[in-house]
Amino acid sequence: MITDLDETLKQLLIQRVPLDPAEVEIAFDLPDREWTASLTKPALNLYLYDIRENRDFREADWVVERNGNKTGSRRRRPVRIDLAYMITAWTKAVEDQHRLLWHTLATLLRHPVLPEELLQGELRAVVERLELDVHMDTAQPDGIMKNPADYWSALDNELRPGINCVITVPLDLDLALTMPLVLTKVLRFPPPLKGMPEELVQVAGAVTAKGRPEQPIAGAMVSIKGRGLETITDEGGRYTLMGIPRGKHTLRVVVTGQPEREVGLDVPSATYDLEI
Repeated sequence: MITDLDETLKQLLIQRVPLDPAEVEIAFDLPDREWTASLTKPALNLYLYDIRENRDFREADWVVERNGNKTGSRRRRPVRIDLAYMITAWTKAVEDQHRLLWHTLATLLRHPVLPEELLQGELRAVVERLELDVHMDTAQPDGIMKNPADYWSALDNELRPGINCVITVPLDLDLALTMPLVLTKVLRFPPPLKGMPEELVQVAGAVTAKGRPEQPIAGAMVSIKGRGLETITDEGGRYTLMGIPRGKHTLRVVVTGQPEREVGLDVPSATYDLEI
C-alpha cells in the first residue's frame, strides 16, 4: 500500500506540477549526506518519516450487510492511517530550490483529496471498494513535526526548508462475520402487579420489486393497520417496526405511483420480506 501511495504522489507531481522526470528526480530515499552527495540533477525528495492512526476517523460500530440468503455480515470499518512525508527540493541554486518548492506546494494545496484517476495499485482497489477518499493535509501549522531542526540533526544534514504533508489512507482489516439475520426481537416487561409480563415484538424486513429480490424499494411507507405504527424503508429497502403484539396483523405498504397493498402478517414469523 505504501509503495502504491509513493507512486501516486509521484504521478501527481509529474502530471499536475508538472515535472519532467528526465530533468527532476523524484525520490523517496532518506535525505542524508550520502544521498545528497549522489545527486546528479535537481531532485524532489519525499521522505516518509511517520506512520500513525488518525483517531478522528475512528468508528467503533460495524457495518451490517444483508447477503440475500437470509444471512447478514458484520464488517469492521477500516482504520484510517496518517502517513507523514517531509518534502524537500535539492538544486544547486537557491532560487531554483525555492521555485521548485513553491510549485510543489501549490499543486499539493490544490488537491486536498488525491484524484481517483491517479491512485495506483492496491490503494486504488481499496478506495474503490470502500468508497472512501484519500485526504491530504499540506503545510499545516499543527503538524506532527514540531522542530525541523531535530529532523535534520538526526539525518546529520544541513537545515533546509521543507513541506510537511500528511496523507490519510484507509487500512482495511478485512474482518467480517457472517451469521443469520435477526428479524424478530421480543421485549418482555414485568407487570407492576402480579400477572403475566407484557410482550412487545420488533420485526425487520425488506421491500423489493416483485420477482426481482435484488431490486430494493426505498421510500416505501410500511405500517401496521389499526396500530398507528409506521416507518419508511431505507435505501436498501429495509424497514423495522417496533412495539407489535404477538398474533395476526395486516401490513399496509404504500409506494409512490403504485396502488396501496395490504398483506397478512404473523408475529413472530420466519421472514418479514415483501415483494411489491
